[in-house]
Amino acid sequence: MTLTHEAIGERLKEARKNVRLSQEEAAQAVGLDRTAIVKIEKGARTVTGVELLLLARLYRRDPAEFLVEQPLQEDPITTLGRIQGNAPLEWSKEVSHNIEILKEAVRLREALGDQIHAFPPIYQLPAPNSYEEAIEQGKEIAVLERKRLKLGSGPISDIVSLIASQGIWTAAVPFPDDVSGLFIAHDKYGLAIFIHEGQALVRQRFSYAHEYAHALVDRNRREPEPTSTKNRNDFIEKRANAFASEFLIPAAGVYETLERKQKGRPSRASSWIWDAATNEAIHHDIRHDGNAHKISVHDVALLAHEYIVSYDVAAIRLRDINAISKSQLDTLLEQREKGKQLLKSLKLFDLFSEEKEAQDDQPYLMRQLVILGIEAFRRGKISAGRFRSVCELAGIPYEDLMPVAMADIEE
Repeated sequence: MTLTHEAIGERLKEARKNVRLSQEEAAQAVGLDRTAIVKIEKGARTVTGVELLLLARLYRRDPAEFLVEQPLQEDPITTLGRIQGNAPLEWSKEVSHNIEILKEAVRLREALGDQIHAFPPIYQLPAPNSYEEAIEQGKEIAVLERKRLKLGSGPISDIVSLIASQGIWTAAVPFPDDVSGLFIAHDKYGLAIFIHEGQALVRQRFSYAHEYAHALVDRNRREPEPTSTKNRNDFIEKRANAFASEFLIPAAGVYETLERKQKGRPSRASSWIWDAATNEAIHHDIRHDGNAHKISVHDVALLAHEYIVSYDVAAIRLRDINAISKSQLDTLLEQREKGKQLLKSLKLFDLFSEEKEAQDDQPYLMRQLVILGIEAFRRGKISAGRFRSVCELAGIPYEDLMPVAMADIEE
């Protein structure tokens, strides 16, 4: 069913406002006078095909979005822009660049005929009504998702690759300090997770897992909302935190690690065995060296390293599964700097450092773009000139990638 001129005009008006342009500014950009824009937006004047193309490009939209019945969605760059507010120019450039990479990657994926991509399942759960319900739901989903992905109980070495394998775009961007991540479900661009690039890598991993929970449960929320200090107490955010903890450092895996190291056992235990000679049960008290089985700061630090999570997450997880008491948790958290010092001494600290030079920014969105570009070129879906543009967008010399793209191509 074709939309009326009034409906098309209303959508054009909404899109213009989303990019914060006045009617006068929009008119000048496309070579019209302001009166024409006013009439088009009111539905009093038909917008021509050329004008629609120019306005769509100006508003960073696909022209088809103004002609179909489905609700007009906010462009991702507008969503990200709302988070930062009055963003400095350099921030806007970097975010815009990431969104342009995402859009080009979507176009390449469509050129390859992959318009309907396989996404992870949606776990249909009611909104939690209490903290306890939120935690229970988060853990339950994490267990089911690890089982679906056949992850066992071991560490997830590359959370970014794992999420990307589920058809979700991933990128690290310079969010404000009070924002850790954002999940977007867009009709045209698909599913995308953005996290704060300024965090230590262990925090980035937690943020990726947190936003992945939103992709699994909260995908149908129409308005994207960032994860921030403002909404940290919302039950759905608590649920996502519980998911991230169980997903990254599962209880079963922690139990296995403690058992392997013979940690967390009581200092005194008892044993009953059957005595064949007397034909009766014999009771024995067993005393262990208290320090031998006590979970200490180095155990927490090494557990954090094994599962690639922060020291605090590892310590809290031990409390969560009742491996330590509340007082032990408080003591271990006070000793976090000693744990970090151990990892530094063992040359295992890079993932926990917040220093920029110690990090790999994991520009996975760029990698996704390059791989799609190579595949599209090899299949004859894009020209060499288009492939050059892909390389420029990714910031990789064309001369470095062209030999890879050309390798073993049959004439």
